[in-house]
Amino acid sequence: MDFIDGLFSRKSIRSYTGEMISDKDLRTILKAANASPVAKAKYDTLHLTVISNPDLLNKIDKLTAEYLGSPKAHPLYGAPLFIIVSFKENNGMVDNVNYSDAAIVAHNMALAAMTLNIGTCLIWGAIRAVNECPEILAELNLPEGFKPSCAIILGATEDQYSVRDIDDTRISQNTIA
Repeated sequence: MDFIDGLFSRKSIRSYTGEMISDKDLRTILKAANASPVAKAKYDTLHLTVISNPDLLNKIDKLTAEYLGSPKAHPLYGAPLFIIVSFKENNGMVDNVNYSDAAIVAHNMALAAMTLNIGTCLIWGAIRAVNECPEILAELNLPEGFKPSCAIILGATEDQYSVRDIDDTRISQNTIA
């Protein structure tokens, strides 16, 4: 699949078999994270937390469902792997660069997963829930000063990626010449 077809195939997968991805594929996805463009090449301001522990995944899933007001939901969709991208706050200050860098890292991982035919979905609600739960934050064992920003789930899926017809007017635009 060429890159443009990959972009037009990329979608959120919300159905997982529960099967873990291979160590080789995980290393490739983590390498894609490290290939991300980061403002001023300050890679030391980012941190990845790779979670495959079923107990912690269940805690985060339940916490998020309650936080979102749907206690019977499963917002991690049964994926066996959850990768959180955190950034280091600068003396308590956060700006769009922190969030943008983290989002680019997460999307690079999602693109890599798609090319490997691994299910993936960007996850935001769980991060809001985790950031409000000191007990879960402590279990993440983050370096001092780091704050979770976004995440992806990963796992084997029976869903398929295929090129879709994309409406190029979904996002409004204007041109200033």
